[in-house]
Amino acid sequence: MAMSCFMEDQRLISRLISYWERICSGGSMPRWEQFNATTIEDLWQQCCAWKVDIGGKSPSYTYEYVGKGIKGALGIDPTGTMFTTHFRNFPGARIVREIDTLVTMPKPLKDESQFVNEQSKVVKYRSCLLPFGNKKRLTHVVLGLSWKAF
Repeated sequence: MAMSCFMEDQRLISRLISYWERICSGGSMPRWEQFNATTIEDLWQQCCAWKVDIGGKSPSYTYEYVGKGIKGALGIDPTGTMFTTHFRNFPGARIVREIDTLVTMPKPLKDESQFVNEQSKVVKYRSCLLPFGNKKRLTHVVLGLSWKAF
């Protein structure tokens, strides 16, 4: 039996990107302080948020928030885990393979593909990555994920 999130097709991604564009107000990206999870409360369990550290040779990302739906897709709770895109064995590696692009081009990215989670289930997904920061740099990224596991 397939497990799935409550959102289907592009609805989750479209709503998240619309919300991001509203709070962006014409800038290159909204500040993290402008983000209000209660505004998208019905979607927030299908999201995760990373804090971005650009201080090293390559950006690193720490899972700050992981919604129940994301934990289900990954098969684990990675809250507090740090990764870079050079790591190949971190939860959701395929989903975030383009995350470093947001450092230089802060605009929403969409993706759809599949991966095998920690329980050896094939997870087919649609996702979007949303950048947050200030005029100088990216500080946070939000992932929205619509998925089914088989």
